[in-house]
Amino acid sequence: MNRTLQIILGLFALIVVLVLAAVILIPLLVDPNDYREEIAQAVEEETGRSFEIEGELSLSVFPWLGLEVGRMRLGNPPGFDAGAFVEIGSAAVGAKLMPLLSRRLEVSTLRLDGLRVNLVRLADGTTNWEGLGGDDVDEPASLPPARDGGEFRLERIAGLRVTDAAIRFEDRQAGTVTEVAIPALSTGELAPGAAFPLEAEATVALDDGATQLMAKLAGTVSYMDEGPSFEIEGLELDIEGSGPGIPGGSQGGTFTAPRATADLGAQTLSIPALTLSAAGVHATGEVTGTRIVDAPAFAGRVAIEEFSPRALIERLGEPVPDTADGGVLGKGAFEARFQGGSESVELDGLRLQLDDTTLTGTAGIGFGDVTRVRAGLQLDAIDLDRYLPPEPDEPVEPEPVGDVPLAFDWLDGLDLDATFTAGRLKVNGLTLTDVEGRAVARDGVLTLQPFGAALYGGKVRGSARLDARTTPATLSLEQSLSALQLLPFVQDLADFDRLTGVAQLGAKLTTSASSTAGLMSGLNGDLSFDVSDGALKGVNLWFEIQRAYALAKGRPVPERTSPDTDFRQLKGTAVIRDGRLVNEDLVGGLPFLGLTGRGEVDLAEAAVDYRLDATVIRQAIDEATGEVSELAGLSVPLRLAGALDSPSVRVDVSGLLKDRAEQEALRKLGLQDEEGKSAEDQLKERALDKVRGLRDRLRRED
Repeated sequence: MNRTLQIILGLFALIVVLVLAAVILIPLLVDPNDYREEIAQAVEEETGRSFEIEGELSLSVFPWLGLEVGRMRLGNPPGFDAGAFVEIGSAAVGAKLMPLLSRRLEVSTLRLDGLRVNLVRLADGTTNWEGLGGDDVDEPASLPPARDGGEFRLERIAGLRVTDAAIRFEDRQAGTVTEVAIPALSTGELAPGAAFPLEAEATVALDDGATQLMAKLAGTVSYMDEGPSFEIEGLELDIEGSGPGIPGGSQGGTFTAPRATADLGAQTLSIPALTLSAAGVHATGEVTGTRIVDAPAFAGRVAIEEFSPRALIERLGEPVPDTADGGVLGKGAFEARFQGGSESVELDGLRLQLDDTTLTGTAGIGFGDVTRVRAGLQLDAIDLDRYLPPEPDEPVEPEPVGDVPLAFDWLDGLDLDATFTAGRLKVNGLTLTDVEGRAVARDGVLTLQPFGAALYGGKVRGSARLDARTTPATLSLEQSLSALQLLPFVQDLADFDRLTGVAQLGAKLTTSASSTAGLMSGLNGDLSFDVSDGALKGVNLWFEIQRAYALAKGRPVPERTSPDTDFRQLKGTAVIRDGRLVNEDLVGGLPFLGLTGRGEVDLAEAAVDYRLDATVIRQAIDEATGEVSELAGLSVPLRLAGALDSPSVRVDVSGLLKDRAEQEALRKLGLQDEEGKSAEDQLKERALDKVRGLRDRLRRED
């Protein structure tokens, strides 16, 4: 028994001696540097590129079977600069020796220092990374089998540590250079089915280094062979940016997710909850993804918590608009569900809030040769005038507006179908309620049809069409307006409170121009108007006629009993040709006056020229005497001319006196005032009657 024990102990001692001898002798007898040329030649034959090993190679055996290499360089392919494609400062890897004897693989920390990758795309699109790795994607290699036919089992990797790594991408097609530096990347112990911590830092340089992005990543990663799949818990990404390419010169943001899972086999992504904070804005959401490898598509929800748009504009380094209401841009919020990928994005349950206005609905956009937009939006109420610049404290001369070219080529690639409603909309002083419309754009034609709204007690209905298939484009408009209350309308439109009544309006208009200056001069179409039961305040037309007549006769001017001119009706039609509105059939009914006239309005020059005839009815009362006026039955010529916003009114006194003289002559001759016949015509007819009588008498005597 003792003999047997001695033999066993001797064999064990021999093994120990042999192992110790191997540990001592292998590093002494085997120098891996002797094989550098063979290694370099093999790499060059495999890649077709130059390969150099400049640093030392060192080999260790116990307790780790390890290899450490110094500087290595892989060159660019032919046609590129002679510099390195990939360069490594140093690298080291090792496997624990004793577990290898039982087919267990325990790897030391993988270290990589001084990695440099130089990516180049030439002007013709050729890249210096083409051809590496071959055209076929091989199946992942398994661990080498043991000599008895069993496979090695990976038990753990002590960790991964990368320091001082950098990637440079020069795109000569786009003329840009992007540099990414990774000062540090490290993990904890890597073992199948076990979670490990991950920490990384990176810096991205843009605009020749003028713009810098700094990022820090942290989280706990779990890897599963099935799939394979990854899960990250406690994911946190911090980004800081500075430079001219960053709004405001400097910004920071944080992205966090308690858990994120990606299954590469099933091609799915799941982030049940996430938060994003940047520029003082805080957002939350959730994301799921499908086909994330070959055709990524995502769905989820996003919500931006209440924030101040005014403060956001300031943080982004932009000037805050000067608004009529300094309290606007104080509150904003957004939420929506989304789905889409590289070809389209759709929003559902959309809710956008700006101050006290809320916009809801759905919206979608498709990308491609034609941009496809579909939307259905509902707005509760908005006062756009609050967002316009404030009125100046003192009146200022408006700056002349330059002639702006009109271009509608953007319509060529637009396919739009959007409906919208608004409960209340105020713009340029006008208030519209119950607004509804539909906009459709296709093949270079944009239509707004139908369009309707309630407007100051009345209804506006119509359509508009922009045809950009020809140059210049053509704009056509067809509108009708019924039961419009004029007083509140003109008050809000132009702060004018001197016109009342109920209006019915109709218009069919077209214009074609290549610039804004030609829109009015190229306007053509037809108009109709009918205003009833109204008044022109501040002007008493009947009094002005009496005053002009009294002055012409040298009589005292009568007192004005009313400051206004009431009218029962004003109506007519008009034709617009080349920016000039021509009205030939104006008809009006006023107290003591019947009004007819004709004239034109130059829309481009904002000038008016009208000639009117005011016929005094026979029951007209002279305000000075209370008796029937001397002007009863006379026709009073009027001239309305000048600027459209402040025309002058002139009474033709000479014509009035002539008409009055004719009436007096008829009275003295015992003739009656026959409608449509002047005194001269009646005298001629009377003389002819006497001639006819003399002729008849002579015939009888013969």
